[in-house]
Amino acid sequence: MAMPEFLTGTPFSEYQFEATIANAFSLAILQELNSRNVQNPISLLRSEVLYHGTSKHADVHINLSSLNIFNENFASYGFYQDNWLEAKFFRLSNSGQPNIPPLHSTYLLLKDVLRLCMLVQDAPPGADSSSGRYLLHAYQDSPSQYLVYKRNSGGSRTERAWLSPLITPGEQRLVISDLGKERTKSFESNVGKKAALYEVDAQITNFVHKPRTSSPNVYYIVLTRINDFKISKGNLSYGRNNGRTFGNLRFFQNLALSADRRLA
Repeated sequence: MAMPEFLTGTPFSEYQFEATIANAFSLAILQELNSRNVQNPISLLRSEVLYHGTSKHADVHINLSSLNIFNENFASYGFYQDNWLEAKFFRLSNSGQPNIPPLHSTYLLLKDVLRLCMLVQDAPPGADSSSGRYLLHAYQDSPSQYLVYKRNSGGSRTERAWLSPLITPGEQRLVISDLGKERTKSFESNVGKKAALYEVDAQITNFVHKPRTSSPNVYYIVLTRINDFKISKGNLSYGRNNGRTFGNLRFFQNLALSADRRLA
Protein backbone atom coordinates (compact mmCIF):
# COMPACT_ATOMS: atom_id res chain seq x y z
CA MET A 1 0.00 0.00 0.00
CA ALA A 2 2.97 2.34 0.52
CA MET A 3 4.47 1.96 -2.94
CA PRO A 4 2.66 4.85 -4.70
CA GLU A 5 3.86 7.19 -1.95
CA PHE A 6 7.42 5.88 -2.17
CA LEU A 7 7.57 6.23 -5.96
CA THR A 8 5.74 9.52 -6.46
CA GLY A 9 6.53 11.30 -3.19
CA THR A 10 10.31 11.16 -3.68
CA PRO A 11 12.47 11.89 -6.74
CA PHE A 12 12.82 8.34 -8.02
CA SER A 13 13.06 9.72 -11.56
CA GLU A 14 16.72 10.35 -10.77
CA TYR A 15 17.41 6.62 -10.51
CA GLN A 16 17.63 4.07 -13.28
CA PHE A 17 17.90 0.57 -11.87
CA GLU A 18 15.64 -2.16 -10.47
CA ALA A 19 17.39 -1.87 -7.10
CA THR A 20 15.36 1.33 -6.71
CA ILE A 21 12.03 -0.49 -6.62
CA ALA A 22 13.42 -3.36 -4.53
CA ASN A 23 14.80 -0.93 -1.95
CA ALA A 24 11.55 1.03 -1.84
CA PHE A 25 9.60 -2.16 -1.22
CA SER A 26 12.04 -3.23 1.51
CA LEU A 27 11.64 0.15 3.23
CA ALA A 28 7.86 -0.21 3.13
CA ILE A 29 8.12 -3.68 4.69
CA LEU A 30 10.51 -2.33 7.32
CA GLN A 31 8.00 0.36 8.27
CA GLU A 32 5.31 -2.30 8.70
CA LEU A 33 7.58 -4.43 10.89
CA ASN A 34 8.49 -1.41 12.99
CA SER A 35 4.81 -0.63 13.52
CA ARG A 36 4.42 -4.14 14.97
CA ASN A 37 7.32 -3.56 17.38
CA VAL A 38 9.25 -6.47 15.91
CA GLN A 39 12.69 -6.73 17.50
CA ASN A 40 15.56 -6.05 15.11
CA PRO A 41 13.23 -5.99 12.06
CA ILE A 42 16.01 -5.25 9.59
CA SER A 43 17.43 -8.72 10.30
CA LEU A 44 14.35 -10.23 8.60
CA LEU A 45 15.18 -8.57 5.27
CA ARG A 46 17.99 -9.56 2.93
CA SER A 47 18.82 -8.43 -0.58
CA GLU A 48 20.60 -10.23 -3.41
CA VAL A 49 20.16 -13.64 -1.75
CA LEU A 50 21.32 -16.76 -3.57
CA TYR A 51 18.70 -19.36 -4.37
CA HIS A 52 19.72 -22.54 -2.57
CA GLY A 53 22.28 -24.56 -4.50
CA THR A 54 22.47 -22.17 -7.46
CA SER A 55 24.46 -19.22 -8.75
CA LYS A 56 21.31 -17.10 -9.20
CA HIS A 57 20.01 -14.68 -6.61
CA ALA A 58 16.67 -13.13 -5.64
CA ASP A 59 16.30 -9.38 -5.23
CA VAL A 60 14.72 -9.60 -1.76
CA HIS A 61 14.20 -12.36 0.81
CA ILE A 62 11.84 -11.82 3.76
CA ASN A 63 11.69 -14.27 6.68
CA LEU A 64 8.61 -13.70 8.82
CA SER A 65 8.87 -16.74 11.09
CA SER A 66 9.76 -14.65 14.16
CA LEU A 67 6.38 -12.89 14.01
CA ASN A 68 4.74 -16.07 15.38
CA ILE A 69 1.52 -15.36 13.50
CA PHE A 70 1.39 -18.36 11.21
CA ASN A 71 -1.14 -21.14 11.59
CA GLU A 72 -3.27 -23.24 9.26
CA ASN A 73 -6.08 -20.68 9.08
CA PHE A 74 -3.74 -17.80 8.22
CA ALA A 75 -1.94 -19.93 5.66
CA SER A 76 -5.24 -20.50 3.87
CA TYR A 77 -5.03 -16.89 2.66
CA GLY A 78 -1.85 -17.69 0.75
CA PHE A 79 0.78 -16.30 3.11
CA TYR A 80 4.06 -18.04 3.96
CA GLN A 81 6.89 -17.52 6.42
CA ASP A 82 9.73 -17.70 3.91
CA ASN A 83 9.28 -15.18 1.08
CA TRP A 84 11.21 -14.58 -2.14
CA LEU A 85 10.76 -11.52 -4.30
CA GLU A 86 12.01 -10.56 -7.73
CA ALA A 87 11.63 -6.96 -8.89
CA LYS A 88 11.53 -5.15 -12.21
CA PHE A 89 11.51 -1.35 -12.62
CA PHE A 90 10.60 -0.17 -16.13
CA ARG A 91 11.39 3.47 -16.84
CA LEU A 92 11.59 6.01 -19.63
CA SER A 93 14.81 7.62 -20.77
CA ASN A 94 15.28 11.38 -20.99
CA SER A 95 14.03 11.17 -24.56
CA GLY A 96 10.75 9.59 -23.42
CA GLN A 97 11.54 6.08 -24.70
CA PRO A 98 11.80 2.84 -22.63
CA ASN A 99 15.31 2.58 -21.24
CA ILE A 100 15.37 -1.15 -22.14
CA PRO A 101 14.12 -2.50 -25.50
CA PRO A 102 10.54 -3.75 -24.98
CA LEU A 103 11.32 -7.28 -26.17
CA HIS A 104 14.14 -7.50 -23.61
CA SER A 105 11.76 -6.24 -20.90
CA THR A 106 9.18 -8.85 -21.89
CA TYR A 107 11.70 -11.66 -21.59
CA LEU A 108 13.17 -10.37 -18.31
CA LEU A 109 9.69 -10.43 -16.79
CA LEU A 110 9.24 -14.00 -18.04
CA LYS A 111 12.60 -15.05 -16.61
CA ASP A 112 11.63 -13.82 -13.14
CA VAL A 113 8.41 -15.87 -13.24
CA LEU A 114 10.40 -18.97 -14.20
CA ARG A 115 12.97 -18.35 -11.47
CA LEU A 116 10.29 -18.02 -8.80
CA CYS A 117 8.70 -21.31 -9.85
CA MET A 118 11.93 -23.25 -10.39
CA LEU A 119 14.61 -21.92 -8.04
CA VAL A 120 12.85 -21.21 -4.72
CA GLN A 121 13.69 -23.81 -2.10
CA ASP A 122 10.53 -25.42 -0.76
CA ALA A 123 9.23 -28.57 0.88
CA PRO A 124 9.55 -31.95 -0.87
CA PRO A 125 6.47 -33.36 -2.61
CA GLY A 126 3.59 -34.16 -0.26
CA ALA A 127 4.49 -31.63 2.46
CA ASP A 128 3.13 -28.24 3.45
CA SER A 129 4.72 -25.51 1.36
CA SER A 130 6.77 -22.92 3.25
CA SER A 131 7.80 -20.43 0.56
CA GLY A 132 5.99 -17.39 -0.80
CA ARG A 133 6.84 -16.26 -4.31
CA TYR A 134 6.38 -12.64 -5.40
CA LEU A 135 7.14 -10.57 -8.48
CA LEU A 136 7.10 -6.79 -8.03
CA HIS A 137 6.98 -4.88 -11.31
CA ALA A 138 6.50 -1.14 -11.70
CA TYR A 139 6.08 0.81 -14.93
CA GLN A 140 6.60 4.52 -15.46
CA ASP A 141 3.45 5.61 -17.33
CA SER A 142 1.60 2.73 -19.09
CA PRO A 143 2.90 -0.88 -19.07
CA SER A 144 1.96 -1.35 -22.73
CA GLN A 145 4.97 0.59 -24.04
CA TYR A 146 7.42 -1.76 -22.27
CA LEU A 147 6.00 -5.12 -23.33
CA VAL A 148 5.66 -6.95 -26.65
CA TYR A 149 2.35 -8.79 -26.58
CA LYS A 150 2.74 -10.61 -29.91
CA ARG A 151 5.52 -12.52 -31.64
CA ASN A 152 6.18 -13.44 -35.25
CA SER A 153 4.81 -16.88 -36.09
CA GLY A 154 4.90 -18.20 -39.65
CA GLY A 155 4.27 -14.84 -41.26
CA SER A 156 1.56 -13.84 -38.75
CA ARG A 157 1.51 -12.39 -35.25
CA THR A 158 0.65 -14.69 -32.31
CA GLU A 159 -0.36 -13.51 -28.85
CA ARG A 160 1.93 -14.19 -25.90
CA ALA A 161 -0.98 -15.44 -23.81
CA TRP A 162 1.02 -15.41 -20.57
CA LEU A 163 1.71 -11.68 -20.65
CA SER A 164 -1.69 -10.06 -20.04
CA PRO A 165 -2.40 -12.14 -16.88
CA LEU A 166 0.72 -10.63 -15.29
CA ILE A 167 -0.59 -7.05 -15.37
CA THR A 168 -4.35 -7.57 -15.00
CA PRO A 169 -5.69 -6.94 -11.46
CA GLY A 170 -7.02 -9.81 -9.35
CA GLU A 171 -6.82 -13.58 -9.62
CA GLN A 172 -5.52 -14.87 -12.95
CA ARG A 173 -4.46 -18.13 -14.55
CA LEU A 174 -0.96 -17.96 -16.02
CA VAL A 175 -0.05 -20.60 -18.61
CA ILE A 176 3.39 -20.69 -20.24
CA SER A 177 3.44 -23.59 -22.68
CA ASP A 178 4.87 -22.37 -25.98
CA LEU A 179 8.36 -21.12 -25.23
CA GLY A 180 9.68 -23.39 -27.98
CA LYS A 181 8.31 -20.81 -30.41
CA GLU A 182 10.48 -18.05 -28.94
CA ARG A 183 13.41 -18.30 -31.33
CA THR A 184 15.04 -14.90 -31.04
CA LYS A 185 18.55 -14.14 -29.88
CA SER A 186 16.96 -11.91 -27.25
CA PHE A 187 15.15 -14.92 -25.75
CA GLU A 188 18.38 -16.92 -25.61
CA SER A 189 20.33 -14.12 -23.91
CA ASN A 190 17.62 -12.87 -21.51
CA VAL A 191 15.87 -16.12 -20.56
CA GLY A 192 17.98 -19.01 -21.84
CA LYS A 193 17.43 -21.20 -24.89
CA LYS A 194 16.81 -24.36 -22.86
CA ALA A 195 14.12 -22.65 -20.79
CA ALA A 196 11.85 -23.67 -23.67
CA LEU A 197 11.93 -27.23 -22.26
CA TYR A 198 9.71 -26.18 -19.34
CA GLU A 199 6.03 -25.32 -18.98
CA VAL A 200 4.26 -23.45 -16.20
CA ASP A 201 0.60 -23.50 -15.17
CA ALA A 202 -0.03 -21.17 -12.25
CA GLN A 203 -2.78 -19.43 -10.34
CA ILE A 204 -1.65 -15.92 -9.44
CA THR A 205 -3.03 -12.86 -7.69
CA ASN A 206 -2.09 -9.38 -8.87
CA PHE A 207 -2.32 -6.53 -6.38
CA VAL A 208 -2.33 -3.45 -8.62
CA HIS A 209 -1.94 0.28 -8.01
CA LYS A 210 -3.22 2.04 -11.12
CA PRO A 211 -3.28 5.85 -11.43
CA ARG A 212 -6.41 7.61 -12.67
CA THR A 213 -4.52 8.99 -15.65
CA SER A 214 -1.28 7.65 -17.09
CA SER A 215 1.63 10.04 -17.41
CA PRO A 216 5.44 9.98 -17.05
CA ASN A 217 4.96 11.29 -13.50
CA VAL A 218 3.14 8.22 -12.16
CA TYR A 219 3.69 4.46 -12.03
CA TYR A 220 1.56 1.40 -12.73
CA ILE A 221 2.61 -0.92 -9.89
CA VAL A 222 1.92 -4.65 -9.70
CA LEU A 223 2.73 -7.13 -6.95
CA THR A 224 2.17 -10.59 -8.44
CA ARG A 225 1.80 -13.42 -5.93
CA ILE A 226 2.20 -16.96 -7.23
CA ASN A 227 -0.37 -19.10 -5.43
CA ASP A 228 -0.72 -22.60 -6.87
CA PHE A 229 1.60 -23.65 -9.69
CA LYS A 230 3.00 -26.59 -11.64
CA ILE A 231 6.34 -26.56 -13.41
CA SER A 232 6.72 -29.36 -15.96
CA LYS A 233 9.32 -30.87 -18.23
CA GLY A 234 7.96 -33.69 -20.33
CA ASN A 235 6.21 -36.13 -18.00
CA LEU A 236 7.94 -34.80 -14.87
CA SER A 237 6.46 -32.05 -12.70
CA TYR A 238 6.62 -30.32 -9.36
CA GLY A 239 4.34 -27.71 -7.87
CA ARG A 240 1.97 -26.58 -5.17
CA ASN A 241 -1.76 -27.09 -4.86
CA ASN A 242 -3.84 -25.65 -2.04
CA GLY A 243 -0.78 -25.09 0.11
CA ARG A 244 0.79 -28.52 -0.33
CA THR A 245 3.59 -29.51 -2.68
CA PHE A 246 3.27 -32.36 -5.16
CA GLY A 247 5.19 -34.02 -7.96
CA ASN A 248 8.18 -36.17 -8.75
CA LEU A 249 10.78 -36.26 -5.95
CA ARG A 250 13.83 -36.65 -8.19
CA PHE A 251 12.60 -33.88 -10.48
CA PHE A 252 12.17 -31.65 -7.42
CA GLN A 253 15.66 -32.49 -6.16
CA ASN A 254 17.27 -31.68 -9.52
CA LEU A 255 15.03 -28.78 -10.55
CA ALA A 256 17.06 -25.90 -9.11
CA LEU A 257 20.35 -27.27 -10.40
CA SER A 258 18.91 -27.88 -13.85
CA ALA A 259 17.22 -24.47 -13.95
CA ASP A 260 20.41 -22.78 -12.80
CA ARG A 261 22.11 -24.11 -15.92
CA ARG A 262 19.26 -23.41 -18.32
CA LEU A 263 18.06 -19.96 -17.21
CA ALA A 264 20.05 -16.84 -18.02
